[in-house]
Amino acid sequence: MATPEGRAGVVMGALALLTLLPGWVLNLGYRWEVATRLYQGLTPTFVPFRWTGPVWSRGLTVWAVIALSLSPGAALALAGFVAGQAGRTGLSAGLWVTAGALVLAAFLLVPAGMTRLGCEGDRTVFTAPWRLWRAVRPCAGRYAQAWCVTGGAVMVSLIPALFGAVWWPSVFRWAQSVRTSGVQDVPVLSVLMICLTVPLFFLLSVWAWQVAGYAFTVALYGPGRAPQDPNCGALRA
Repeated sequence: MATPEGRAGVVMGALALLTLLPGWVLNLGYRWEVATRLYQGLTPTFVPFRWTGPVWSRGLTVWAVIALSLSPGAALALAGFVAGQAGRTGLSAGLWVTAGALVLAAFLLVPAGMTRLGCEGDRTVFTAPWRLWRAVRPCAGRYAQAWCVTGGAVMVSLIPALFGAVWWPSVFRWAQSVRTSGVQDVPVLSVLMICLTVPLFFLLSVWAWQVAGYAFTVALYGPGRAPQDPNCGALRA
């Protein structure tokens, strides 16, 4: 976030989150654009955040990647729940374990699939997602580092949310008392803290997503078009 464009992108992304799901989709599309520019070595890497059709389309594509990658595990988890309700304990446990393994694999490999899709237009994440491990394996160390960096950024982004959660109960109690007893004194401190922590959470969330896009692109391809490792980011038959 050392550039004015990068900081502006975070602010605009946070404003987009006020629309909830549409804003999340737009941020996914902007992350795609940043990763592509980093891969191609274009400057500035962080261009102005615009609510355009291409950004929206890319965001929907990334959303589809996430949904499709997690759907097999989710389907097996649902089947495990149904089996458990029917008294098939052994079958239910097996389905839950398999579902957990699939969700974990998807969780770990989805960033590689999204990065390859955005940088190279490679649709392996749709057609044969299990092959993504071949692209990750030569640079597994850097990929693991990218996950550590991303995890750290996500943890930082959650701090305002966790801190703000302390103040929500008093606001809920105040709202409930207003409905039942009429006008009550406003918990000014609680409202103020929520007004501060929610925007900060939005800003840090967008920042964390951009950190993730940057980290995984560099892990797979290096800081520019030429990979640091000739095998890294490449799929082999």
